[in-house]
Amino acid sequence: MKANISQLRELQAIDLKISILDKEIAAGSTEIDNRKVSIEGHKDILVQLSEKIAANEQRRRELEAELADEQVRIKDRQAKMMNVQTNREYQSILKETEDSKKANIQREEAVVLLMEQIEALTAQIEEENKICAEDEKMLADDIAAVEKKTSQFSAEKSKIIKARESKISGLSASLLKKYTAIRDKRNGLAIVPVTAGVCRGCFMNIPPQLYNDLMKEDKLISCPTCHRIMFHEVETEEE
Repeated sequence: MKANISQLRELQAIDLKISILDKEIAAGSTEIDNRKVSIEGHKDILVQLSEKIAANEQRRRELEAELADEQVRIKDRQAKMMNVQTNREYQSILKETEDSKKANIQREEAVVLLMEQIEALTAQIEEENKICAEDEKMLADDIAAVEKKTSQFSAEKSKIIKARESKISGLSASLLKKYTAIRDKRNGLAIVPVTAGVCRGCFMNIPPQLYNDLMKEDKLISCPTCHRIMFHEVETEEE
């Protein structure tokens, strides 16, 4: 039984290394995905800014057209004022002319405001383009680095998997099945030490009689709480 425990411990150490490598490979992919999401976010902002500029430009052109049309009408009214025959008619045309001038002043102010907004939006676009360019360069660098690391990790993983295949060949099918089932349920830890009567998988005390049986090392014993396979380990001074 000691041999089985030893083999399971070695197998678990191998599996933990494989798990670490898998996490490293996944972390690289996640980093790249996050960078891509960031770039897409900036591109979405660029689209929104461009749409705002287009809308402002459209409104500016409309206001400028209204300004020009109203200016023509003002000149027409001013010409009519030279030929009016009554004071009432004169005052009416004068009021219309003054109202038109006020409306045009508001239009001019609106045009100036729109142009200022367009300028600010254009500056934002330049900044977003700069950020996008920097992020795309960093993405290219990240992809190259991750591909290099992934290649290294994959090569290392292949070697470890070969060692694992060699290790499991010495275990019975039923024991391997039990180990695998526990490992899948317990975050990669299927076999854990017990020191001073405490399971180091769930940190719960095990019954004294079970602890005594464990110390005999003549059979496989599972923790009654977390159901991991246990082995006795002498408590060190540090612990």
